[in-house]
Amino acid sequence: MPRSRPLPRSLIPLPGESLPGFLLRLSCRLNQPPARISELTGLALDGPAGARLPLIHLAGIPEAARDEFTRMTRLTSDQVAGLGTGTWRERYGPVTATERNAPGGHRLNGQVVLAPTTRYCPDCLAGDGSAVQKSFGGTWLKTWHLPVVFACPAHQRLLEHLCPECGQAVRGRRPGGYTALLPAMRVAGLHPAQCRTEIVPSNGRSLPVCCGARLDHTRNHRPAATRMIALQDRILALLDPDGPAITLSAGLPASPAAYFADLRALQLLACSTWPAARNLSPSEEASAAIDQHVGSLRQQATDRQAASPATESRVRFDLLPADAAASGGLAHIAAGLLAGSTEEAREQLGPLLPAGTRQAGRSPWARLLARSAPSCSDGLRAAADPLLRGFTKAAGRPQGRRNAVLRPERWRPEHIPAFLEQAWFEDHLACLECGSTVKIARRTVKAARRIAAATLVQWTAGGSIGDAARYLGFNPGGGQYAPTKDLAQRLAALDPGRFNQALREIALRLDQAGSMVNYQHRRDLLRNWALTTREWNDITSRLPPAPGPFQPVLDDRKRQEASAFIWARVTQGEPQFAPRPIEASQPEPVQRQWTLHRANTWGKIASPGRFVHYAELRSLLIEHSDQLARDIDNGTDPNGDDCRLPRSSASRHP
Repeated sequence: MPRSRPLPRSLIPLPGESLPGFLLRLSCRLNQPPARISELTGLALDGPAGARLPLIHLAGIPEAARDEFTRMTRLTSDQVAGLGTGTWRERYGPVTATERNAPGGHRLNGQVVLAPTTRYCPDCLAGDGSAVQKSFGGTWLKTWHLPVVFACPAHQRLLEHLCPECGQAVRGRRPGGYTALLPAMRVAGLHPAQCRTEIVPSNGRSLPVCCGARLDHTRNHRPAATRMIALQDRILALLDPDGPAITLSAGLPASPAAYFADLRALQLLACSTWPAARNLSPSEEASAAIDQHVGSLRQQATDRQAASPATESRVRFDLLPADAAASGGLAHIAAGLLAGSTEEAREQLGPLLPAGTRQAGRSPWARLLARSAPSCSDGLRAAADPLLRGFTKAAGRPQGRRNAVLRPERWRPEHIPAFLEQAWFEDHLACLECGSTVKIARRTVKAARRIAAATLVQWTAGGSIGDAARYLGFNPGGGQYAPTKDLAQRLAALDPGRFNQALREIALRLDQAGSMVNYQHRRDLLRNWALTTREWNDITSRLPPAPGPFQPVLDDRKRQEASAFIWARVTQGEPQFAPRPIEASQPEPVQRQWTLHRANTWGKIASPGRFVHYAELRSLLIEHSDQLARDIDNGTDPNGDDCRLPRSSASRHP
């Protein structure tokens, strides 16, 4: 069949115009209903009798219809592409979608991307005074669909979303659950700036009767404060494809998409714990609007619970506010939290979190922080993660470095010893043992050094702290990373975040270190290692003769404990987690007997005191340990193989 001729007349899209706005103006010029214009230009419609513009068209005209729309409207490909939010795909995040029936297709998630209703500026709709805008109205901007756009910088006012006459949302979610990008699409003869809310619905034989009030003649004017206009200007600049490619979020560089993900996460936090963030609100008007929004969300949950008593109904704090004053207030709160350094953001986030680390880590906003797409910025993760995780697992299942908190410049998990170095502990965490008895202090220090090492690995590699403990080799059966009761009490008594701040100081110290040890490489090579009989004989032959008739025992049991001492020193671990191949080769009764003497022998090797034999043995074992560590780091395998690390090899992370 011959192709239909292009439309007799068309319009040039206005700067920033959305597809629904363009269809309204073209409908007005041709005196045809928007549905007819959509049919003629090849746009598929949804709903009864094809009376709805699919939400996917807001992101961009599907490829199957794009060429026909371009031809029929006499536009260029760039002009058609500019009508969709897909121009922000690299900046705002999930603003595009594929066709629903296409392979792997999905619908655009309006609850994530869009404000509940389309907002508008009456002064913008009145036009700029040019002949074309006098006749067909001003621009329906596509930015008005976004929840982060709440004000018009050109006219210094908050946006509106309600009709001044009928009081209904001009374009928003309808009782059926769909989002009406263009209500009453079968109705012709309305100006683009007229309200299309259906006052009298269609009965199937007649068209609906619309409100028809002029949105560009509203008497309602809500001025926006200077700081709110400045925030809006900054947000619009980040949306601009020619705008800055990098911004700062919680003190660290972030892409615009990550910054917008941060705004979404913190707006959810402010809502879910409101009124905890009231002191950060920009004005009483904004606070009152947020009060109303949060109150409506709680009332909706109450109504759902009353309708279905057997089903628990939680408050949906992730639903966005329709009122621009509430959106602007939440955006101001979120932007304020992201404006300072990472430490400042952490200090401000603390009072906003639900009581208790476990509750905070499982909250909806924590899940959004862990699973948002695109991911939240490194700055927000660095600020929030220590407050959320504590000693619990990360929100969601571990997904490699996706849940990582730190992005160190030089060190990686393999550079963390399994037992935090004593010097690091004394420099940064000595406050944990103050005031304790010697016995309690020893247990507290041991637990703190384990947990500190595991937490550093977790922050860098992601996953849970149990995963990090297994990576370091001291959690074979689970639970070895759990804090002792005394340590937990001391951590609770510290200033909020003091433990995590100490770990960040250690992380910075590692980044500034001149050279680093690959402890994981050492652990891998010594996984099943022990002193050979020849090596043991060589060491013991250099011991000075012991005075008196009783000579020290130098059997395989002592060889095993000497091997554990060397392993712990080379890998910077604990001897109780050392491999025990010599012991494993013994019968079970012998193994039980060796276990009973293990602590006594280890104590004498570690602290020989007046025992000359153990003092001399310790000195020789340290000498052997240092030589073994140098050999491994220089590429010599104690098992006889080449153990040099390839420069491009990837380390195994938890």
